[in-house]
Amino acid sequence: MRGWRWVGMAALLAGCGGGGGGDAPSPPSPPSTVVPPLSAQCEANSVARFDSEPLVVGRSSELHLLACGNGALSRLRWTLAGPSQLAPLSTRSQSLSFTPTLPGAHRFSVRFSDAQGREHSGSIELSVAANDLPRGLLTRGEPSSWSGDRLSLRAWPLGFSDTELAGSRTRWERVSGPDVTIDQPEDARLLLTAPTVSRDELLVLRATLTRSDGSAVSDEFRLLVQPPPNAAADPLFGAGNRSSRVVPWLEDGPLAALLARCIYNPALQRSGSNLCTLGELPLLGQVSGTPSVEQIMQRVLVSHDWQAEVFEHFLREQDPSGDLRRMLAATTAIVIGGRVRPAFYWSATGAIYLDAAYLWLTPEQRDTLSEAPDPRSAYGQDLRYSNPWRYVKDNAHATPARPVTERGRRELAEIRVELGRLLYHELAHAADFLPPRAHPFLAANRRVYEAIPSNTASEQLQRQLPFFSQEMVGLGKVLFFGDASNAQQRAYTPEDVAQFFSQDRVNDDYSYSLPSSSSVPREDAAMLVEEAMVQLRYGVLRDFAFVPRVAEGESSADKPVVWGQRGRIGEPLLRPRLELVLAELMPWVPATELAALAAPQMLRPGLTWGQNLDQAAVAANRPRPLQAAERLRERELDLERARHAR
Repeated sequence: MRGWRWVGMAALLAGCGGGGGGDAPSPPSPPSTVVPPLSAQCEANSVARFDSEPLVVGRSSELHLLACGNGALSRLRWTLAGPSQLAPLSTRSQSLSFTPTLPGAHRFSVRFSDAQGREHSGSIELSVAANDLPRGLLTRGEPSSWSGDRLSLRAWPLGFSDTELAGSRTRWERVSGPDVTIDQPEDARLLLTAPTVSRDELLVLRATLTRSDGSAVSDEFRLLVQPPPNAAADPLFGAGNRSSRVVPWLEDGPLAALLARCIYNPALQRSGSNLCTLGELPLLGQVSGTPSVEQIMQRVLVSHDWQAEVFEHFLREQDPSGDLRRMLAATTAIVIGGRVRPAFYWSATGAIYLDAAYLWLTPEQRDTLSEAPDPRSAYGQDLRYSNPWRYVKDNAHATPARPVTERGRRELAEIRVELGRLLYHELAHAADFLPPRAHPFLAANRRVYEAIPSNTASEQLQRQLPFFSQEMVGLGKVLFFGDASNAQQRAYTPEDVAQFFSQDRVNDDYSYSLPSSSSVPREDAAMLVEEAMVQLRYGVLRDFAFVPRVAEGESSADKPVVWGQRGRIGEPLLRPRLELVLAELMPWVPATELAALAAPQMLRPGLTWGQNLDQAAVAANRPRPLQAAERLRERELDLERARHAR
């Protein structure tokens, strides 16, 4: 069992004094408030309390620091003395989770600030007990959440064979804490919305695995639910795109306070009245035309420390051309979060917001990520077609399957294509709104959205080389903004839609994403940059096709291709549009490089999407079925396309 002993706690208070003249007596000191040692209970004058289960080898556990009363804790930092296998994935959250692998004693130190800004510190000793039970159930997930956040947990059987698990079922239930609605309780993955609370509260959930012979194992998960910071009356990050908890990676960095206030704060107003100006938080490009990795990392906010570590390694090792560092010049900040979904760029703040699902390298890092879907994944379900896409290299998937249930690892090089394409896409948006040519002339008193110059790349595309299909624009409003489809749209066959698209000069149907509030399509330019640069820099081609509707439970791999292409970005009709966009957004890329783009290749109609993966086999008239690992990858892509809606 785990023993707790708080070794000490102190409130570090700063006092101000004034000097008088002569023998004037000093004013009396205010009475000091004695803060009791941290314990499992909130006592008189307590600032915080702790909570955890006993630590046992092989059993996941959560350690929480809860504020007493309605105050909030901030600037929190855990430190583990000496080497330990309990090292958490984030040291700046009120909640830690870990699965000990060895018995023994461990000591944590913690410091934090209370709602009045006073600093506190203390130490704690943990004892990890041996585990005599080789089999069980482990619950894992991010152990803290703001009210209203969508999050996920998973229950993992430990020590059972596939045969022993045949016919088993997992059920979730609330044990204690605030009331909560549990979606699909009969599932190893739990999706839920954190309940509304007015102070830090613990929600205890239990997962129970019942095998076909009636035997059962269970495990509890302790989730800290917190009230979010005070939100604006008309918040910039509203109900459809809520902000989630992130902190500046460099806690004491020169821009930390500005990042916390101006980039992903619930208090930001939709009116923009309390957003930073470019004088307060300039673009990276106003500081340096090609930012260094060190300068970039000063602008990073994360929900977990590991995300910044992976991102920094990626920039140093997987961006040899320097494209991404140069493109980051158009941003004010980089937000990486386990609940950011979908990824996006926002001209209100000048920041890009990245889903950390693109960065994980270990199963423990993956455990901290929400599996809650992109809300747009439910759009367009009554249309008669689907449009799968994938990235391929040498007639195979550019990245292998990594099913969440197998708890695998991946190397940094393995995320190059997925994270690289995401960055090219979102940074193309940033450069579209604030292109490199504008950086030297930006006024310090302007906010990002006020500084956008005229005649951006997207505006030039629309005016000089527009796309044509208004039918596809209408379908885009259904697929990407949730507009109700009309009878004509529901009647379109995959053949109809393929004809609309194939005769136009875009490379993806996301290019037609045009909200009713805007007259300029922005995804058009971003999709051109994404596909072109992934092919030029990584030698990876993009497949895109139209197939009959993929219903829930079906796989796009089994659907016949109606129309499709590999490497559509190489179409001659697209070349002038691509040249225009790159000249504006990435002027260091010479137009002559585009000659290296491969000529597009038609996918074989009538063959399934899966059979069209290996085009060498198709060309030899010996199309082959997907292997097991390839089917797993297609299943992952189906989930990704649903989760991110692009």
